[in-house]
Amino acid sequence: MKKNAFLKSSLSCFLLLLVTFSINAQNSPIKYGKVDMADLQMKAYDKDTAAEAIVLCDFGTHNYTYRDGQGLKVAYERHRRIKILKKSGYEWATYSFGLSNSRTGTAKEYASNIKGATYNLVDGKIVTTKLEKSSIFLEKKSENLMIQKITLPNVQEGSVIEYSYRIESDFDTEVRSWEFQRSIPTLWSEYQVKVPEFYQFQLITQGYEPFVVSSITKEALNLGAGFENIAATYYRFVQKDVPALKVEPYITTIEDYRSQVEFEISAYVPTGGIPKHFSSTWNDFSKSLTNYDNFGRLLNKGGFLKEVAATIKATAKDSLSKIQAAYNYVSKNMTWNQQRSFLASGNLKKAFEAKTGNSADLNLMLIALLRELDIEADPVVLSTRDNGRVLDYYVLERKFNYVIAAVDVKGQWLLIDATEPSMPLGTLPIRCLNGKGRWIHGESGDWVELKTNEKLAKTLIANFEIVPEGQIKGQLSINHISYAAHDERMQIKKDTKAKYIDNLKKSHNNWEVRKVEFEDENEIERPLQVKLDLNINEGVGVAGDRIYFNPMIGEGESKNPFTTLERKYPVDFGTLIEESFIATYTIPKGYVVEEIPKSMRVNLPEDAGRFAFMVAKSEDLITISSKIMLKKTMYFAEEYELLKRFYDQIIQKHAEQIVLKKAQ
Repeated sequence: MKKNAFLKSSLSCFLLLLVTFSINAQNSPIKYGKVDMADLQMKAYDKDTAAEAIVLCDFGTHNYTYRDGQGLKVAYERHRRIKILKKSGYEWATYSFGLSNSRTGTAKEYASNIKGATYNLVDGKIVTTKLEKSSIFLEKKSENLMIQKITLPNVQEGSVIEYSYRIESDFDTEVRSWEFQRSIPTLWSEYQVKVPEFYQFQLITQGYEPFVVSSITKEALNLGAGFENIAATYYRFVQKDVPALKVEPYITTIEDYRSQVEFEISAYVPTGGIPKHFSSTWNDFSKSLTNYDNFGRLLNKGGFLKEVAATIKATAKDSLSKIQAAYNYVSKNMTWNQQRSFLASGNLKKAFEAKTGNSADLNLMLIALLRELDIEADPVVLSTRDNGRVLDYYVLERKFNYVIAAVDVKGQWLLIDATEPSMPLGTLPIRCLNGKGRWIHGESGDWVELKTNEKLAKTLIANFEIVPEGQIKGQLSINHISYAAHDERMQIKKDTKAKYIDNLKKSHNNWEVRKVEFEDENEIERPLQVKLDLNINEGVGVAGDRIYFNPMIGEGESKNPFTTLERKYPVDFGTLIEESFIATYTIPKGYVVEEIPKSMRVNLPEDAGRFAFMVAKSEDLITISSKIMLKKTMYFAEEYELLKRFYDQIIQKHAEQIVLKKAQ
C-alpha cells in the first residue's frame, strides 16, 4: 500500500513554508548527445566477447520538488546509454517502465522529458537518428499501472543508443529500486538518492558485485528564507565493470543474485512533531495477517466443513489419522488452479462448493478442517523458489506469495501442502523448499525451516545379454523414488500412459521397447516402477573379433551441468539427490573380457557427496554398479570448483567402454 496519504496530511503545514527543494547533485558521468567515437568504433567487449550489447552508462537520481498547492513530489530521472554489438542485442532498443496510480486516483506518476537517439558511424561520421513521438507509447496494464514504452529507431550492429526521461510522482515515501546488473555487461551504473531527514528508510542491498562508491552522508538543504540548513540524507552508489548476470543451473531465481538496492520507508520524524513509524515487527506482521479477511479471519469460519469433520471423526481415532484423512479429503476433492498466493481468493465456502481455488484457498481450507477436528493447526507463509528468498531481518509482506499448513506432532513440525495429491502427507513440493517460512500463530509466530530429508532419487536395475551381431537385449526396471516418483506420476497423469511411453522411446531412439509395465502407479507412499523389456539397437559396436559397448546404455552422466569457470552464488538443488544404476551383462559364448573400466570412488569433502563406480566380473557375467549421492541440498560458491570436478570425474567414468574379444 502507498503510504503517501498520511504524510500528505501530516506535512501540509510544514510544506507551506517550502519554496523549493534542491540538493546539489553530483554531475552525470555522461552528457546527453555527446557520444565517444571509441564507443561507436567498438566491435566487441574484450571482457565478454559473447555479449550482444553492453550498458555504457546508467545514471539515475531520486530527488524532491515542492509545488504550490500540490505539496511535496518525487522527481526521478534516468539516463542510459547502450552499445549494440550483435543483432540479438536489438531488443535493448525497446524499453519500458511503469507508472503507478493509487486506488483512489488521488496520487499518480507522470513521465515527461522523454527523449532518445540512435548513433551510427557512416563513412567515419556520426549520424544521429532521434526518437520520434510516434515511437513513444503509453499502455494501460491495470487500474493502478500504466506502462510507458519507447523504441529507438535505425538500430544496427555497432549502434550506440541512449534515452532519458523524468518521472514526477505523488508517492513521496516511495524510492524506486535500482538494478546495477543486467543480462548484459555494464561499464558504469550509478544511483543517487536524496531525501529530507524527516523521512527515514531501510536500505536493502543484495548481489555479489562490489561497490566502487557506497556512501550515506548528511547534507544541509536550502529550503528558503529561515530554512537554509534543513538536514537531508544523501545516498550514492556506483558499480563499474559489472559482468552480465547469467542464469546458471540449480538456483532459486536469478533475482536473488542480482546486484541492486531497495528502499523501504521506516518512519516519518518531523522536527518537534509526532513521529510515525511504518516499519513493523514480525509480531505486527502476524497480527496483521491474523486480522485479514482473506487470511486469518477465514480460519474461524470453517462451519461449512462440520459435516466433513464428523465423517472423519467417525473413522479416524488418533491425531495422525485425522490429519491424514483431512489431507486426503482436501487434496483429492479440491483442484488447485495453479495460482500462487498466501491470501485466499475470497470466501472459502465458495471455493469448497466450486471444488477449485488458489494455493491459499486449499491450504487455509485444510487448516480450517484440521481445527474442526480439534487439531491445532496454523498457517506458514513463505516465498516459493521462483519468487525469491525472504529476508528475515526485514518485515516485508510483499516478499511472500504462498501459504502451507503446519501441525506440531510430538515436538516436530509436520508441514503440509494440499495442492499436490500425488505427494505423501508432509512432503512439500520442491517449489516450497526455499529457506524459511513464517509461522503465524495468532499475534505471534516464529521461523520454520523449509527443508526435507526426502530425495530426488532414481534407481535403474538391468539384466542384459550381449548379442554378438550388435545388440543388447533384456529387462530394465526404473524405480522413481520420492520427488522423482511424484514428477513421473504427474507426467503420466498429464500425458496418459501411451504418450508417456512414446516420449520414453523418443528420448532413447535406439531403444526398441517390446513391453512396458507400471507398478504402484497410484501408491504415492511407494516408489513408482516402470519395467521394460527392450532391445538396444546400435548399443554394441562390432569390429572384427571384438565387441565394444558402453555399459551405462545412455543413462550415464554425459554433460557437466556446471560449465562456467567460477560461480559467485550457491548451487541450490532444493533436495538431496541420489542416482543408482546396476546392470548385469551376460557375455556371449566364445568371448572374453579384454578391457573393462576400473572401479572408482570419489568423495566430496566432509562427506558432502559420493560417487562409487564398481565393476565385478566372472567367467560369463559382468556387473556394473554406479551410485551418485549429493548429500547436501546447497553447495556454496567456495565448493563450486570441487563440485564441478566431481561431475567431470563421473562423466569420464561413465563414458568408458567394455571391450570383449573372441577367445583363441
